[in-house]
Amino acid sequence: MPEPSQSERPTSAFPWPALLLASTLILITGLLLALLHYQLHSRAMLSSGNALFNQIAKQLQYSLAATYNPPRRALNLLALDALPDTENLEQRLTRIPMLAQVLTDNPQLNSVYIGWDSGDYLMLRPLPNAASRDRFNAPQAAHWMVWHIAAGQHRRPVVIHLYLDQTFKLLESQHPPHDGFDPRNRPWYEAAQASANQIITTPYVFFSTNEFGTTMARPAGDNAVLGADLTLSQLSTLLAEHRITPSSELLIYDAEGTVIAYHDVQRIISTSRSGPLRLKRFNELGSTLLAALALDGYQVERQQTLTLEGRHWQVLQQRLPVKDTPDSYLAILVPDDELLTDAYRIRRQSVFATLLLMLVLVPLVWLAARRRSGTR
Repeated sequence: MPEPSQSERPTSAFPWPALLLASTLILITGLLLALLHYQLHSRAMLSSGNALFNQIAKQLQYSLAATYNPPRRALNLLALDALPDTENLEQRLTRIPMLAQVLTDNPQLNSVYIGWDSGDYLMLRPLPNAASRDRFNAPQAAHWMVWHIAAGQHRRPVVIHLYLDQTFKLLESQHPPHDGFDPRNRPWYEAAQASANQIITTPYVFFSTNEFGTTMARPAGDNAVLGADLTLSQLSTLLAEHRITPSSELLIYDAEGTVIAYHDVQRIISTSRSGPLRLKRFNELGSTLLAALALDGYQVERQQTLTLEGRHWQVLQQRLPVKDTPDSYLAILVPDDELLTDAYRIRRQSVFATLLLMLVLVPLVWLAARRRSGTR
């Protein structure tokens, strides 16, 4: 029987080498596309993260400026009023509605007051809730508390507390003994008298409430000083309102690292029994993250991405641009994975989708090739 010719011999029904090469190329292309998507998304996330972080920082700085600037302007206007020239309680009570308006327009303030070089003193404090009324033993209908000390014309200072309703009608008056308070010895009075400009004090303990806070003060005429109090708890509440992720850290501190405000206000006061109340430094807040940041010093100004505790953090540290204040710094730390949670999810999904598409294409190509070879 004759041998079949070369052209009549059966050929391979399935092109294994070509399909193997095609499959390899598909997988390599898929990996390259996945890597490209990963890189493009990462760059977009970095840009978006920086933009979002800058927006958060600017909003917080604006809020801080809005906390300080309006009451400072109000004190400047009060200095032009007749209040500094009044001589007794009767004259001063006519100015109470004006002081009340300052507190109404600036709810971040704890109180507004004036001290004279005679030792006289007038304070107006809002009583917005039952807790504040109970604290000062006020009638439940009281909305305002007036604290007045007449010292200049008396052998012993005469103290009176007046409780007023919302329309400034007198509800009750009390005459507690003088507790030694003298405005002329307070840090806000001494600092304002030594300055021709408005000042903001470093944090100290308020005499009447035993709270930590700062005072905005300025001279009023030749014989008086105006002041307004802002508690550290109010500043801390402001920071807490701008905390956008669970692990974010926001704090304000001075040049020595002493924390002036923190989003968790309960952690900034040292309550050691062996010494007086004091404010903690930010490496004492119980945060290893902040302790690591403190290793670079307390007067560092920077905006960069740092790797701390195995995570990438957007970090901003800068001096607060608040005029006539002691050096104060703002620190904001936000982890990238929380700041860009949705972006991280989209990046993962994009990479997985690309790889999945390539893996699906390989068996489809093999199946198509097998069907084609079977029809020959």
